[in-house]
Amino acid sequence: MIKKRKNLIIIFLIILLEIFILFNPNILITYSKDAINLFINKLFISLFPFFVLNKILINYNFPYYISKLKNSNIYLSIIILSMLSGMPSNAEYIKDYLDKKIITLKEAEKLLIITFFPSPVFVITVIGYLGFNSIYIGMALLLIIYLTNFLIFIIIKDKNKYTINLNIKNNKSFMKVLKESISSSFDSLMIILGNIVIFSILAGIIINYLNTNLYIEIVLTSLLELSNGIKKISELITNFNIKFSLCVFSLIFSGISIHFQISSILSKYNINFFKVFLYRLVISIIISITSYIILLSFSY
Repeated sequence: MIKKRKNLIIIFLIILLEIFILFNPNILITYSKDAINLFINKLFISLFPFFVLNKILINYNFPYYISKLKNSNIYLSIIILSMLSGMPSNAEYIKDYLDKKIITLKEAEKLLIITFFPSPVFVITVIGYLGFNSIYIGMALLLIIYLTNFLIFIIIKDKNKYTINLNIKNNKSFMKVLKESISSSFDSLMIILGNIVIFSILAGIIINYLNTNLYIEIVLTSLLELSNGIKKISELITNFNIKFSLCVFSLIFSGISIHFQISSILSKYNINFFKVFLYRLVISIIISITSYIILLSFSY
């Protein structure tokens, strides 16, 4: 009965969305174009090379060699890979580890919570340089994100030591590994593109139909989709303290679109995505408010 109601609600919402789009095709065209341009010009060129290269690293037992470092554990290799390439690549690496039985579902869930890292290039150049006219602001935002994830890691990590499963034999030629890595990366990027387009259209509908003030519009957009949220914050907010704090919120939470992309990539595994969502939402609110209070205290 509950499942039937859920299906009816989804059907109703989809029909309602189609009606909105039917009577407002300009929203579909405008926001779809913006999303595709964003994906091609910024996300694809920064994510695709890292996706391919990191998949090759995993195929050649990168987790094993990282595990040999002194005092390292099962989390370290995915954390390093995620820091280099940004979201939602963390889900792709976790999926690879699950497929190869390197980690358990419980470990995968914890890794998801602590590996929400945006692309360093995106934060430093797009947000720092273009949004604040300073790469140092971008670096400060990146540092806050790293420290936040480290804090979450300290809170939720297990005391038990895990041993990485070393039964990973790669008898494939390099060209075969490269081909499979490229193919798998394209599949993941198409999921990312689809989610960005859908959530950009939803953001467009909200902006055009809800009579909201500037800050509510920005928060709603940021909740739905990270890139569009950051774009609006950069363009519409002039107060530095508010602008910085809203960027902190958007980057730590990462947007519902990213959460959907992650759940799509890991859909075949029974992971508690709501728990991940709740962790990121709560911590993003706490850290953004804390950032605003600290900035305000330095203003006096």
